[in-house]
Amino acid sequence: MTTSVFARYADQAWPYRFAGSLHITTIAGGTPSDPNVAEGWLRSKLADKDDLIREQVAKVMVARGITADEAAKEVDIRKHLNGFRRDGEGLYIEGRQLKAALKEAASVAVASGKLAGRGWGKTNKGLLSYLAEHVVVVEDRLHLGVAEVTGIQYEEYVEDAHIDFTVLTDHAFTDEEWALIWLTGEQQGIGASRSQGFGRYAVTRWEPQPAAA
Repeated sequence: MTTSVFARYADQAWPYRFAGSLHITTIAGGTPSDPNVAEGWLRSKLADKDDLIREQVAKVMVARGITADEAAKEVDIRKHLNGFRRDGEGLYIEGRQLKAALKEAASVAVASGKLAGRGWGKTNKGLLSYLAEHVVVVEDRLHLGVAEVTGIQYEEYVEDAHIDFTVLTDHAFTDEEWALIWLTGEQQGIGASRSQGFGRYAVTRWEPQPAAA
């Protein structure tokens, strides 16, 4: 990333910096995948693709109680599934997804009365909009620590994922406020298919850092 000409004032602009880590039990990908990705993964598991497709169709027929034609269409749809982005370091999600998860966690915490809904900052904003403006996830890419997915259902998924990240803020949230946001987020999860139980995590590191570290 290009260095800002104002970098020497970074400590004043964003005086609070945290290094964090999450362990995610199972995370589902929510990014549209290349149509060849799922087929390539299936091929790697069984050399004879036709046999595998027939097996998948049979499983769907039994599980859903539908006809072979309907099951075949569903299996074909699964090839064009959502998943994860990839680069030379492996699979990753985007930093904006973690920020979205933080915003959702804050919203849920407010709704349950764990945190005040309004009165944040000098302008007394609501927490959701205040957090969106005053909390930053530094990294654009949050790598999951693996090169390949664990499996494919309706989306690609990865088990036992770990991400490291950095958060900047210009607001002195208390330890309790951070704890209530993160503890709520742990149960809300991150990634796709969270209503199905995917994406729950544990915060394994949350350490204050020098602002310009």
